[in-house]
Amino acid sequence: MLTTRETDILNLIVDDYIRTGSPIASESIVRNHNLGVSSATIRNEVSALEQGGYLTRPHTSAGSVPLDKGYRIYVETVASPQPGTIPPSIMKQVRNRLMEVERDVEEWTSVAAAVLSGLVENLAIATSPRAREAKVNRVQLVSLQDLLALVIVVFGQTRVRRQLIRLKTPLATPRLEMTANKVSELIGGLTRQQIEAREMELSPLEEEVVDSTVLMLKEEDSASVNDHYVDGLRLLLAQPEIAGIDTMRAVVEAAEDGTLVRAILEEAPETGIVRVVIGQENRGDFMWPLSVVIGRYGIPGEAIGTVGAVGPMRMEYSRAIAGVELLGLVMSEMVEGVHGA
Repeated sequence: MLTTRETDILNLIVDDYIRTGSPIASESIVRNHNLGVSSATIRNEVSALEQGGYLTRPHTSAGSVPLDKGYRIYVETVASPQPGTIPPSIMKQVRNRLMEVERDVEEWTSVAAAVLSGLVENLAIATSPRAREAKVNRVQLVSLQDLLALVIVVFGQTRVRRQLIRLKTPLATPRLEMTANKVSELIGGLTRQQIEAREMELSPLEEEVVDSTVLMLKEEDSASVNDHYVDGLRLLLAQPEIAGIDTMRAVVEAAEDGTLVRAILEEAPETGIVRVVIGQENRGDFMWPLSVVIGRYGIPGEAIGTVGAVGPMRMEYSRAIAGVELLGLVMSEMVEGVHGA
């Protein structure tokens, strides 16, 4: 358990290190911060923090550099965003940029990731809003040829999937519309498991449409990891801590094979509270040089998405947390607008 003074000194070192990127000497703490204690006291406290695993020194004569434990104390005690962390003018620009695509759900992820990446000057990720289990909104049938029709399923999150089916006999458009309307009435608002558990009297065509819908629901439920947009990888790779050839190669390989995205999204909290994952708290050693700030947005039980920022451990946590909170708030409002429309 750290004392109040140890915590104060640790947080000053972390704050200065985030700002400068250089090891912080005890003398600079004395010189730049009015703590009302002697240089010897500062050195003793720094030594205790090093022994406790909160700080380290690149070499004996160097200043101190924070370790994972040091960043964790910093995040839990002083990194909460303060008014002005993101200037009101920037907040207005962010809100306006997102509202430009308010009705185009497919554009949300790319715009949100690009906006957040610009705010934090690091990598950002966003996923589309979706329910944990997709629900059918409505089913449509469209004739393409005499014996070929297209099943269109609109899900509760305004997402759409399509699948071809073959007809045994040619059917006129009114018959197809009647079939689609009946299926929509029977399974509208249901998940895949609810449909499979429900007993229904169906014609052969209706049964084929329901089977196609169940298959598309299954595909939709399993598609969440792939339904994302990442922006700012170049910004992350430009950070000095990531620029080493081995670290950069590991991050690039993880980005290319999808493990980076999976590792990030696995850290998303269940609730709307923003979560911060630091260094070796991450899953997978390729993530150990990084920190993740991630949160949820949307309507619980209806449609939920994820938005997060990724940077080196020496990232500006207050700004990253504020950025994720801002994007989460605006995108939640957008989800409510779509579902209330």
